[in-house]
Amino acid sequence: MKLIHDCVRDVMLDIEENLILHQTISDVDIQNRLKKYSHDDIYYTCQKLQEAGYLNVDFYMDGSYDIANMTYNCHQFLDNIRDDGIWKEVKSKISKLTGVSLPIIYQVASQAIITRLGL
Repeated sequence: MKLIHDCVRDVMLDIEENLILHQTISDVDIQNRLKKYSHDDIYYTCQKLQEAGYLNVDFYMDGSYDIANMTYNCHQFLDNIRDDGIWKEVKSKISKLTGVSLPIIYQVASQAIITRLGL
């Protein structure tokens, strides 16, 4: 299965906007808001974001899951790719390659921000 970078960004943005402290977001809730992705795509994205240390997710035997919270690393990553212009620039740059990891996306976004700030 392939990790879809747009899905990563959309999942992070959705969680940040909808997660309430001391509550969770269910797979059904996030799927209802992100209908352009399949359940499997969102499940896989959440699974990989948990493995990367970006999300805390409770996965259940029936295939459902609850997103408990975003880590500080997730907030940092999201802050770098939140701006639509930066995201478009990052996607343009990484599209030249067949695959790019999340840490590279973070670095490309960081560099784009630094360049825009004129530093």
